[in-house]
Amino acid sequence: MVTSKKFCAISGITLETLRHYIDLELLKPAKVLANGYREFSIDNAVEVFYLRHERGLGASLNQFHPENEAESLADQDARYQDNLVQLQKQKALLERQIERNLYYRSLIQRAIHQKEQLLYLNVEQLFSLSFLEFSPANLDRQGVLETIETWMQFPELLHLAFRIDPEQLTSDSDIVEPRVGLGIRTDFAKQNGLSYAEAETSCGSGKMAMIVSRSESLTQIPRTALASLLECTDQPIRKELVGRLITRVQEDGKLWYYFSCSLDLGS
Repeated sequence: MVTSKKFCAISGITLETLRHYIDLELLKPAKVLANGYREFSIDNAVEVFYLRHERGLGASLNQFHPENEAESLADQDARYQDNLVQLQKQKALLERQIERNLYYRSLIQRAIHQKEQLLYLNVEQLFSLSFLEFSPANLDRQGVLETIETWMQFPELLHLAFRIDPEQLTSDSDIVEPRVGLGIRTDFAKQNGLSYAEAETSCGSGKMAMIVSRSESLTQIPRTALASLLECTDQPIRKELVGRLITRVQEDGKLWYYFSCSLDLGS
């Protein structure tokens, strides 16, 4: 057994090259002492001979360690720092991917669970809703278009919503020209730095309905179910609904209802 310095003299390599071989796991010292010092054997010398002269069955030795023995410590430090920055970026990307995967997994599990359960309304959670209507006047405004583009970057926070006059809920006739647009909880918009100045924000708080939409349009909701919404109180109720009530708000002395028609927005 010989020390690192003597081993380098015997093998014809520098201490720096020896460290590269060890760091890249191309060479394993014969013995590592308790104090951290390494000792090498004749077998190690043979391994170094093949690394230097056989060059990995004809491959350039640079494939095993791109470091140049003549590289200065300053250059090495700069290169290592650059590699560290790149690794940190990759780590951040992987962490965001993990978060997205957990979010999608939660959505799938929730959808499976709710598909097996009866639909019901839960009116315990209060919040304010911002509603951006897809009206011709709105869609001609640059500020509205920019707001829509910004909101669409967060599809998991959005509802494709219908704003319905309560008088139409009790009517036997078809619902005429419901106001359609994007709805977002105002507190979620604030948390994510989303502007809602162009949107109509409900006065006070609405009441959230914790049910999943199973329809693609409001017209698929039975008239009896719509009429029964007027009887909603503070207690959870079970109804044969195929849509999703996002919120109901008091505006201009009337109770307005916002419905979601799909949870697949942006998918």
